[in-house]
Amino acid sequence: MSLRVISKLSESERQALKKGVIEVSGRHMNRTALGIVDAMIQLYPKATFAELKEMMPDTLNPAAPKNYRSLFKPYTERLYGVIQPGSIRQECQEQELDINASHFTEESEIFRSADGVEILVSKTWESSDTETGQHDLQTLINHVEQYGVRVVEFVKEKPFKKGGYSLEIIDPVAFGAITNPPKKKSMVWIILLLLALIGGAAAYLVMSGGKEAPVVEGSKEVKEEPVVVVKKVEAPKDAVEQLKEDVKAGKNVENRVITFSDIFFEFDSDKIKENSAADLDIALGLLQELPELTIEISGHTSSEGNEGHNMTLSQKRADAVKNWLVSKGISADRMTTIGMGSTENIAENDTEENREKNRRIEFSITKSIEKK
Repeated sequence: MSLRVISKLSESERQALKKGVIEVSGRHMNRTALGIVDAMIQLYPKATFAELKEMMPDTLNPAAPKNYRSLFKPYTERLYGVIQPGSIRQECQEQELDINASHFTEESEIFRSADGVEILVSKTWESSDTETGQHDLQTLINHVEQYGVRVVEFVKEKPFKKGGYSLEIIDPVAFGAITNPPKKKSMVWIILLLLALIGGAAAYLVMSGGKEAPVVEGSKEVKEEPVVVVKKVEAPKDAVEQLKEDVKAGKNVENRVITFSDIFFEFDSDKIKENSAADLDIALGLLQELPELTIEISGHTSSEGNEGHNMTLSQKRADAVKNWLVSKGISADRMTTIGMGSTENIAENDTEENREKNRRIEFSITKSIEKK
């Protein structure tokens, strides 16, 4: 296992992987495979597509069945595999093949890696492979156990239920450690910080003539607690109008952020609610009127619950907004997505009103052609 996140785990956390972190229950073979991929992405939300391919290599499922034409074995030497990038759609179209016959393509069945690659899961899994005679799904089940994903043979009503499978986190501590590992402080930054402090102290002594600062009687050292940076959020309609004016005036609007607080989702879901129409229409109008813009769509949640789950949920919600815009004719090439979880809260999480402020979608302008 050469994955970076696994290399950072402690010995106890690696032992937890062997015992299982997420359980998958599936009703059918292909849906169970879909659930396994979902579990892997939930457990490793920061994995790139290449890393996910390394964890679930094509050799686990070498051949497609012979009952439909295919880009894969037995018709070519290309292995069928577990996951394929979204670009496989174009290949199928060029060969006049139906992508729906070989891969899951419903919106709720499509995933995305940390580096933004669309992930399609192979739909066909055989109990006796046409190429090898092996049970391909069982091969996949056995393989992913080393990554903390275990498959059970019965169905329960559990969290994350989707279609013909369900997932359950059976080791929340390990799940949190793997999905959101602690970041190591860079020694370079520590040195720079120390130099800045030394420089500041020296400057103060020079300006104060070398005198020590007076001591205030009764004063106590106060330990600063981390605070939420309160961000003034402009109404999206006003922010969009201002952005349009600035573009027409020739100003560079890159990195400008527009916050959409009224794009709502079903509870613990990426399904967009109908009462989100106003903000969605504002977002759509912006991209239609200014076709030169490219944006990054970021999803944000409040801080209740597991941060790893929040990170995954926020990514799916950002993807859902992108997919809605694509359905309205906006080119997917103009948009990237990222899930931020609760890492950039703009209000305290002490009231429901403040939590609602933190649950939001943001557009960050990544490219803008200045008007001459």
